[in-house]
Amino acid sequence: MRILNIVLFFVLSSLCFAQIDIEYLNDVPEEFKEKYFSQKRDYNPLQVGNIWQYYYADNDAYWTTKIVKDSLINGKHYFKKIIYETDPPTRNFVSWERNDTTSGVSFMLDFEDVNNNGDFFEELPLDSLENPYWSRYKTYKYPFFGGIEKTTLVKDTSWVILEGDTVISRTFEIIELFWIEEIIEKFGIFRNLSESPARYCTGAIINGRQYGTIVGVDEKNVKTKPTGFLLGNNYPNPFNPSTTITYSIPKLPNQSFARIKLLVYDILGGVITTLVDEKKQSGTFSVTFNAEELASGVYYYSLISESNVITKPMILIK
Repeated sequence: MRILNIVLFFVLSSLCFAQIDIEYLNDVPEEFKEKYFSQKRDYNPLQVGNIWQYYYADNDAYWTTKIVKDSLINGKHYFKKIIYETDPPTRNFVSWERNDTTSGVSFMLDFEDVNNNGDFFEELPLDSLENPYWSRYKTYKYPFFGGIEKTTLVKDTSWVILEGDTVISRTFEIIELFWIEEIIEKFGIFRNLSESPARYCTGAIINGRQYGTIVGVDEKNVKTKPTGFLLGNNYPNPFNPSTTITYSIPKLPNQSFARIKLLVYDILGGVITTLVDEKKQSGTFSVTFNAEELASGVYYYSLISESNVITKPMILIK
């Protein structure tokens, strides 16, 4: 069980541990274990302002995970987490997550209906980090590749000293992705390994404490490069009572303008309002939708051109 961690430690030490101070231990005193396991553990720290930054050696790029907002949804406390490439800053994925302190399971709100069952308020399991060695559990982590539902195998457990704190490090394999994650208690995902080079954390700010080095993470500068007709996720989502919708129009051959409609529908498909209905040049645009007079629920918005229709859901909670 220790061999994999020791080998990986020496392979990555010249890269990662110069940034974040970590030491792997063979064991700790029994009295320390007794005290440690008598307390609740937090493998997925959720607090607004938390940041993790990872170096991807396969494409020489930094990716940032950042918690930007929290909200009460159906009486439960969720945190909005975004993942994006840091330079250039390109939006990649958004999730709303919460931790169940009783079961130790982390959940994702299925506001985009990734499993296509029509329930946008459903909770999907992400991690069950207290599960015993060699057990398996279902996860909906990383729904944007490798299939929606996946199986996670609980692998090694080690003791580490991370920046002076002695904590548990656990290793999990998402089987369908051939993807191994090392998750450290009080820290979160420290590194992951797949068939390509390791992706490791070079810096983080967790619950006000900084680890390693952080480079530019201004989420306001996160944009999507328009390479085709694009419809962004509305922000904020869930929202009350207004939200902003961003869309992009590509350069079209032999045509200076594109006829664009941006419509909002109720859950039955009835048109509530037309936000945009005009000819537009190529570029990225934003429009605000105000739902002050509407009831809480799921609504849809569609970007319609002569050759494309893109539809996404949004959730109004009052």
